[in-house]
Amino acid sequence: MAYYSSLPYPNQRTVHMLSGRRFSLESNKQYKMPEEIFDAVKDDPVKLGEVATQFIEKHQALQVPRLLTLYRYYIGDNDIHYWNSEKPESRADNRIASGFAHFITSIKTGYRFGNPIKFQYNEDSDTSKDDEDKLNDLIADFNSKNDESYHEKIMGKNLSIMGRAYELMYVRENTNEVALRPVNPANAFVVYDSSMEQHSLFAVYYYNVNFNQQDYWYTVIYTDDHIYYYKPTSDYDGQLTLLRSEEHSFGSVPITEYINNDERMGDWEYKLDTIDAIDKSKSEMANSQEDFSNAMLMITGDIDVPKTPWVGADGQPLKDEDGHILYKKKPQIDTHQSKIWLKPALVKSGINDNSQVVQPTASYLTKELNSDGWKLYIDALNMEIHKDTNTPDTSDANFASNASGVAMSYKLWGSDQERSNQESLYTRGIMRRMRLLGNYWQKLNAIKNASMVENINPIYTPNLPKNDSEIMQTVTALVNTGKVSDQTILEQIEPITGVSYESEKQRNEDDTEEALKSNPYDKVFDRKSDNAQEQNDSDSKEVDSDETDEESSD
Repeated sequence: MAYYSSLPYPNQRTVHMLSGRRFSLESNKQYKMPEEIFDAVKDDPVKLGEVATQFIEKHQALQVPRLLTLYRYYIGDNDIHYWNSEKPESRADNRIASGFAHFITSIKTGYRFGNPIKFQYNEDSDTSKDDEDKLNDLIADFNSKNDESYHEKIMGKNLSIMGRAYELMYVRENTNEVALRPVNPANAFVVYDSSMEQHSLFAVYYYNVNFNQQDYWYTVIYTDDHIYYYKPTSDYDGQLTLLRSEEHSFGSVPITEYINNDERMGDWEYKLDTIDAIDKSKSEMANSQEDFSNAMLMITGDIDVPKTPWVGADGQPLKDEDGHILYKKKPQIDTHQSKIWLKPALVKSGINDNSQVVQPTASYLTKELNSDGWKLYIDALNMEIHKDTNTPDTSDANFASNASGVAMSYKLWGSDQERSNQESLYTRGIMRRMRLLGNYWQKLNAIKNASMVENINPIYTPNLPKNDSEIMQTVTALVNTGKVSDQTILEQIEPITGVSYESEKQRNEDDTEEALKSNPYDKVFDRKSDNAQEQNDSDSKEVDSDETDEESSD
């Protein structure tokens, strides 16, 4: 229900496509307010609820329509479905929506987050090895319990579609375990202060539940130290009444906003006009094809068919005043028959009533279809979308599966520039997540200092088609230099083996330990052999020294 209730044209063909601006200028505005005004209402749930309601009204009226429109395009419910084409009922009016939005989002999300993010701890002289290991274990356990790799994919999808994404951090009931969940941007927003740093003042999460044809709107407000739960209302802008409140230990607002770019726009949002142009073109071509199939039959001359009388309600032929049967002036033609018999017609012409013979003809009245021009237009629009969104066209003949790494890099060069900027912005969100965790773990005495999380470095690995032979050539070249560590080599071959460096190292150690258990004398024999070799080398050096002394005495 919320899906259509927020649309300006629910289930109605009222959209005039490609007619100008789509969204309000306020549709992507970041909410701010003076900090001193917030401080005056921060500890008063009633007044804080009134302030939040003002932002909720603006969010629903001006921002949610844009967010849901973008989501509609992602699931293939494009504006073509609501287009006011003004076609008569007798004309074909097909509505074909392209899947470009879903394709672009899938490609870009998979490229950025298809491989899990690695959380690497940069060594710090002020932190002991035990403290470092403890923090790494806490992060690994947190990521595992919250299915962090899938969480990043959902966040990436929301960023690609709507240009922003939100994640909520909370403590599971009756535990000390921190949970992480993505929040639909249509149901949440963050309000910042007016400073250059843009600190989070509070966040609002509100959502609708429809039960037994009754709407229940739930609202939760998060500040830097409290969570306020309000009683459900029948509408999103209903008066908020506090239900309960509780403190939290995250040290800041536990909802984090991620942005796709500085404009907070989706990956294909600025190409909506081009997507609409493709939809209209394909739909009109389908209409032309259907109208061609239902073309009008045009006949000149007479048709050799029996006369058809008019029939009354009683099933008897109708007659005129003189008792003559009334026949239909137009012959009834069954177009489903395989044959129609035609005969020449005599047509009177001229002032002398001279008759002229008109030879019969039969043909369909159609308009010419410019299929070549249509294909050229569609291909140009397709190419424009791929180019402007930096999305590779996998159907391109030059995008071959056997292309070299260098060739593939050039194809993805534009995507990599965009990905670099997006990863920088995403890292800001991840580091805020780490700081919230650090504050909470310090309160639990799980770590000594919350600032330790500042040493965490997220590492992204683009999800590219693998060329195992090329990777092995590179690794072999690195090994042959003799200047690359085993850790680096194992990290390089991880895309092939699918085994992380830590796991591979542990496996090697286990194999060595198992080998020693099965034959414990190998190490002793190797040591004896090494000692014997050292003794031989020493004897050889003594002989060389004696010969040198003799030559000197001579």
